[in-house]
Amino acid sequence: MADDLADIKQTLANYCHKVDRGTADEVAELFAHDAILSPQFDGDYEVFGRDGIRGWYAFYHQTLRARVKNLKHLIQSMMIDVDGDVARSVCYFTANYIAKTDNKAYQVQGTYHDTLVREGGQWLFQTRRIEVEFITLLGAVI
Repeated sequence: MADDLADIKQTLANYCHKVDRGTADEVAELFAHDAILSPQFDGDYEVFGRDGIRGWYAFYHQTLRARVKNLKHLIQSMMIDVDGDVARSVCYFTANYIAKTDNKAYQVQGTYHDTLVREGGQWLFQTRRIEVEFITLLGAVI
């Protein structure tokens, strides 16, 4: 059980690093082949399958991530429940970035709701719902 929790936390952390500095392929590899992504911060829809998720993150990287610098996702207050080869997780996230357009810092607060599955000894996202509660302007960057 302790190993499962450590491995799941590693998957959650890997997601943050891959979204901030990795490629769409690297992010997609954290998802099961038949996974479902619900990025509810830009509409009410779902993205199906690893290939669809790869395409969505390629779009995300070309649009949102291309307009910011120093993007950092942080997760905290993780609640993880493991039942065999399936786990459920809820954690809060904070994302900080500097907008290239105005050189101001912003902070995003939200929640990740996840179901993970163990496949081949690795914990992968089966479902991930991303909820953004608010975005705050922090001010000019010195």
